[in-house]
Amino acid sequence: MWQGVAQWSTKTVTALFGMKLIGVACLVFLVTIKAQAQGGMELGIRGGGTFTHGYTVIPAQTLSPGLELPRIRNANNGIGIGYFGSLWARKHYDRFFLQAEISYSSLVLKQKAPIDRIDVAAAKEFGVNLPNIRPGTLYARLNTTTEPTLTSLNIPLFVGKQGHEGKWRVYGGPTFLFTIKAEAARTASGQVEASASLPSFPISQISDQVDLTNPDQAGILQVKTFNFGAEFGAGVTLLKRLEVDVRYGLPVGGVFNDSGITGFIGYATLTLGYKLAHF
Repeated sequence: MWQGVAQWSTKTVTALFGMKLIGVACLVFLVTIKAQAQGGMELGIRGGGTFTHGYTVIPAQTLSPGLELPRIRNANNGIGIGYFGSLWARKHYDRFFLQAEISYSSLVLKQKAPIDRIDVAAAKEFGVNLPNIRPGTLYARLNTTTEPTLTSLNIPLFVGKQGHEGKWRVYGGPTFLFTIKAEAARTASGQVEASASLPSFPISQISDQVDLTNPDQAGILQVKTFNFGAEFGAGVTLLKRLEVDVRYGLPVGGVFNDSGITGFIGYATLTLGYKLAHF
């Protein structure tokens, strides 16, 4: 019970701290807008796709005495495609502009990992379940794929520069991400090595899905409920009200609760925007 209370308290404090940071940033943004009268304000919407790539390295884990899950390097397995939608406000000044957004997005990361040798008793972590197998008696080679999808509510705050009467712009700044849902679709297949009592035999493809916000299911792969990152982008304005933007972002604070997981995750967005108002 106390473990659950501690876990709930940690998540609550993290979320409240994150919201406090965002509140301060938004307050600074609004005060700056009110403090200067020059320039104009624009409001709009934006939608498009996200394109994610990267890799993760999961350290070896001891599951029980004498039973270990080996170190796993999940390599990039193509570009994961998700979606993006936002409401935005942009305040113009003489030499720069400020832009704040509230966005909803999904990031899909496609990965694959060959595991040269794993104890069959430990392979149950990938859904391989052979009954009555003692640790250290049978080994296998596995080919695994994972496709985690992170759905989040994001609040980016940008400072930018525009030119040619607003027809092009570049910008960058921090973004705050609140995890709404995180799930991973996984597959595993392979071959069990021959032993003194059994011949080699194949492992048919096994599929499952893991809730990465649930510590019982995710284990060390549990993702953070709050994160922050950095985004940089450029855009052009077409036909006065239409905008096309491309951005690239990095979750600077890391995605997983466990700091032992290393790697790199980057995401790009390509969006079409529409100015609803200009005053």
